[in-house]
Formats: sequence, structure tokens, C-alpha cells
Amino acid sequence: MTASPNCVLNANLAFEETPLDSSIDFSNVSENRVTMIIGRGQMVYWQGSNVTVYEVDDEGNEQTRKLVGMPNGQGVARDGIKLYITKGKVTESA
Repeated sequence: MTASPNCVLNANLAFEETPLDSSIDFSNVSENRVTMIIGRGQMVYWQGSNVTVYEVDDEGNEQTRKLVGMPNGQGVARDGIKLYITKGKVTESA
């Protein structure tokens, strides 16, 4: 299922991706193949990755969107958010 223009994502659950902070060090992070991150309020950072976001809209339906054009980024994975990340490197912090 993909997000349709008629569905409104719950603002409390919406994942907001931002450009990657240049100070994040990935030198000790292993190459990622596939990672599923379950949101619990942690910060997630990715580099050279494909990211798919699973969110819940105002009607309680899960919506899926791919972060096309953002291979390097970060965001807070709140409760109710799932991130499916392939390739590149990914790390989390509390």
C-alpha cells in the first residue's frame, strides 16, 4: 500500500527525514544488507541506503513511502514507525 493524496498521515506518527548531519561517523559501522527498524523514539542515521518508511495515517491504515533521492539522511523513529533499510550503512542512537 502506498500513501494516497487523500490520506492524511497522523502528525504525531509521521516520520520526518532530514539531510544527514556531516558529523555522524560511519567508519566503525558495518555494511548493511537489510535492516528493519521498529520505532521507539530513537534517532536513525543512514548513508548510501534505500529507505522505505511505514507510517500510520489518521484512519489507522499503514502507508508506505520510499525516500527517493535521499540515500543519506536521518530522522527520529517514533512509536508506530517502521523503517526498512537496504544497502549502505545504518546506525541508531537513543
